[in-house]
Amino acid sequence: RHGLPMDTCFDNLNLTRPELVRDTHLSYINAGAELIETNTFGANRFKLTEHGLEDKLVEIIQAGVRLAREAAQLSGREDSVYIAGSIGPLGLGLQPYGRLKPEDARAAIGEQVTALYQAGIDALIFETFTDVAEMLVALEVAREAAPGVPVICQMTFAPDDRTLLGHLPGKVARDLRDAGADVIGVNCSGGPAQISRVLQAMRMAAPEAVYSAMPNAGFPETVGGRMMYPATVEYFADYALTFKALGACVV
Repeated sequence: RHGLPMDTCFDNLNLTRPELVRDTHLSYINAGAELIETNTFGANRFKLTEHGLEDKLVEIIQAGVRLAREAAQLSGREDSVYIAGSIGPLGLGLQPYGRLKPEDARAAIGEQVTALYQAGIDALIFETFTDVAEMLVALEVAREAAPGVPVICQMTFAPDDRTLLGHLPGKVARDLRDAGADVIGVNCSGGPAQISRVLQAMRMAAPEAVYSAMPNAGFPETVGGRMMYPATVEYFADYALTFKALGACVV
């Protein structure tokens, strides 16, 4: 809505438009958010290379944490707002389904985790992952590179309530529980209704785990070249209560 084209490297805005990133964080805090994410979702060597920015990886991540922290300070709620370091999938896929070797994935995720950890995040959030194997690599790296930091592991699911590689929510929950994720979650996908189905299936499979739910506002649609989300505020709010009732501790 601020006029940026969709092919913008949003992570690089930490350096080129810091005030915009800071103000966005602040708007979430002022709306009542108790946890905000750093603007670092795509700040990995592979995605940054597409924009010729791979040499600025650490600088972009450090700025992302600093801007989130500054927003918390400006809000006057610094002591009650947590900063989660956001990491998305690498975008190439792990072998045998993609072309990325596990050791290369470990190295790339390690760069991100280390930079976030050194910048002082309160938690790590791996989100929008479609491959459980890549998530398990990420979680293992996080335990090594960011000792003591809580890790939220959020998968996303296709319209059939399976991951793109065909894994059901119950198996995903058990695998992540067994690997030691602090919080197991589901994000984006087809919106609140689907998220509630997936969350319910996860809890049935691993009832003792801690859960998070972070939906899109409905299934995204392209309208006039823009991505639009059809869900209303009221619909979204009702489902937030549903997530809580289903046992989500982070919404």
